[in-house]
Amino acid sequence: MNTLFYLAVLAAILTFALLQPFGDPPDEVNRYKVAQFICRYAALPTGEEFEVAIGGYGGSYAFQPILPYMIQGFLMRFVSLFTKENLALLLCARIVNALFGVIMAVYVRRLSVLLFRERTAGWLFCFLIMFLPQNLFLHSYVNTDSMASMSGAVILYACVSGMRSDWRRRDCLTLCAGIICCALSYYNAYGLIVAAVLLFAISHLKKRTDGRLAVDWSGLLRKGLMISAIVLLGIGWWFIRNYIIHDGDFLGLQARIANSIRTALPEYNPATRVTVAASGASLSDMLFRMDFLYFLWNSFVARFGPMTLPTLPFLYIWYYRIFFWGFVFALIPASLIRGGQKTQTAESKISQAERGASNMPCENNEAVEPEPWKRQSQRLLFHLALLLVILITFGLCVYYSYTSDYQPQGRYIMPMLIPFMYFVTLGFDKLTALFTNRLPVAALRRYCRPVIMGGLLLFLSGALTLTLVRVVIPHYVSGVNLWNADWIAF
Repeated sequence: MNTLFYLAVLAAILTFALLQPFGDPPDEVNRYKVAQFICRYAALPTGEEFEVAIGGYGGSYAFQPILPYMIQGFLMRFVSLFTKENLALLLCARIVNALFGVIMAVYVRRLSVLLFRERTAGWLFCFLIMFLPQNLFLHSYVNTDSMASMSGAVILYACVSGMRSDWRRRDCLTLCAGIICCALSYYNAYGLIVAAVLLFAISHLKKRTDGRLAVDWSGLLRKGLMISAIVLLGIGWWFIRNYIIHDGDFLGLQARIANSIRTALPEYNPATRVTVAASGASLSDMLFRMDFLYFLWNSFVARFGPMTLPTLPFLYIWYYRIFFWGFVFALIPASLIRGGQKTQTAESKISQAERGASNMPCENNEAVEPEPWKRQSQRLLFHLALLLVILITFGLCVYYSYTSDYQPQGRYIMPMLIPFMYFVTLGFDKLTALFTNRLPVAALRRYCRPVIMGGLLLFLSGALTLTLVRVVIPHYVSGVNLWNADWIAF
């Protein structure tokens, strides 16, 4: 089943990657310039070079973390030893992100096993994340968002597994890899790093014999310093390099703005461009009187090409309903689920469902509950850490659109995808647990969960299939696509 799931994810990503003409996805041309510079010169651009400049807007994507472009660029350089064909080099770069998508699917599946005891809930979690059309689209073209999304899955898996195992060396190293990929891919995803730090610290809270909480300073410092040292070695070179070549700007953000002011056209120049904030509109005006939220959530679900190709209209309605009711059902108190226990069989079923709904890590149906997860306070802090990721990611997107460049695009909030879908899954897991326990007829209790979860899984797989078969494939096959488009020479 796992292999079929990974193959389905790869096939869906390749459907996009092998059909979209070059430059059709958001700003792929300017992103590809960075990978092509690395391919051509076997060196990293500073951002000031003409070859990587964003036409009209000024600046360059080379000012920001470029680890994905580095992987793509050096792989393209290797492939260029055998062929100089533009199509082959572009596909080489796109395949890198497709592999990031498959790696993300692997870690999402592993994470689902840790978070949800019930298999159907675990698969719902996987389908919500990996079969979301926009997420698959994100892994099909040249960008840094793909690695950021993948790193989120790696980070959260490492955190949950580490809290289960008291942070084995393998979990520590997995967390290091996730944080390094996140830090060197996309600044909008840094909320995941904040959550990882909090969860690591929380897992070292121990309960003393007198019932009070204490910090396991030995484990916290020993393992924390090891993780910090590895992460600093992995990412420090980038920020030191920025500090040196950009006169102390270790993030490169101010250097990019300064470069844009020097090179952008007047209508796109940061010094003269009228932002939403400068226009006199309030933040509430942008959120509730403009189309910001509509386009943001619309493109969070599915909007392809240069954000001009939507999926079938009725699919949005059902996706929004699933999101809304999942969050509503997630608020169901655990005591209400327990309250309806009638028989020992029912107690056993609801105990399993409640552990899944309360994010009790359990693998291969083992009933082991590690100490850090036994207390309700730990579960609450875990949920708060995930909520923090959602708030930070959404807040950064809103702030950027309001103060800098109005961009209501779902890809800017994609780093919150896994925490967001966790709560949606949690809600439906609680709902089915409640029904399974309280329905008066045993046959209804037996089939309640398969019917609800099966219906959701059927919709999610069907929605993706309809999107590909009815929208994506006909649009590109009957129009301009990767194989018949005119190529831009660099």
